[in-house]
Amino acid sequence: KPPNRVVLVHEPPGVRVECQDTRSLSQNRKIARKRLRLKLDEHLNGARSRTRVKAEKASTKKAKSKARNKARQRKKREAAEAEGSEL
Repeated sequence: KPPNRVVLVHEPPGVRVECQDTRSLSQNRKIARKRLRLKLDEHLNGARSRTRVKAEKASTKKAKSKARNKARQRKKREAAEAEGSEL
């Protein structure tokens, strides 16, 4: 079997990506290029990179959902306590 590992290096920043996910050399090249683009984006843009922005959005969404659920639970508890004291 021939080696199918692909190693891509972007010289100026020295970003290196290796890929050996599939048995196909062309598929590995495509995957490696995609990973290299993501790594370069992360390296050049830092906090404004696509992956960071996406992760920040997801965490914000999760926090909002958690706050809504807590408020909903608190309302239910207060309603149950109020009903219990009326009896």
